[in-house]
This record gives sequence, structure tokens and C-alpha cells, in this order.
Amino acid sequence: MNITIKLFAALREALGESELKFELSEVSSDAAPADVAAVKAALANRGADWREALYQPNLVHALNHKVVFTDAVVSEGDELAFFPPMTGG
Repeated sequence: MNITIKLFAALREALGESELKFELSEVSSDAAPADVAAVKAALANRGADWREALYQPNLVHALNHKVVFTDAVVSEGDELAFFPPMTGG
């Protein structure tokens, strides 16, 4: 079961990737479906750069183009995007 991870702006630059596939079986089971927090934790295990990028304050999480909290459940085929905090003017 795969999902697509998208990284935008400074996250893309810091991590050197804009899109990747992620295997949900790494973080889910029949008893406990995957959520955004579990996916973030698994990605953070890739190293200090990932941990720093994904755990910065006010990081925005979007699941299938809708902003969500980290307790949102992720399913097969979903798109999970991470955005750094943004300001407007």
C-alpha cells in the first residue's frame, strides 16, 4: 500500500526531493491504521535533515489537498504534502 509524499518550498530544497512514494505497511497494521504522525515519524528516521525539516514549528500537513492535523488517517493512494510555514502580505 503506497502513498505519495510531496515536499514544497524550503522542505524540497533542504531534503533534495519534491515527491516520493512511501510504503504504508512500514507504519500501519490491521489493528492500527497509519496517520500523518506515524508517516512523519518514519520519514524522520531517515536522518537529522528529515527530522529537522518535518518537525519545525507550524509545519503544514495536507492530505489529498486538504489541511489536516497529524491524527488524520492515511490510506492507500493518498497524497500527503508537507509545507513550511507561510506568510502573506
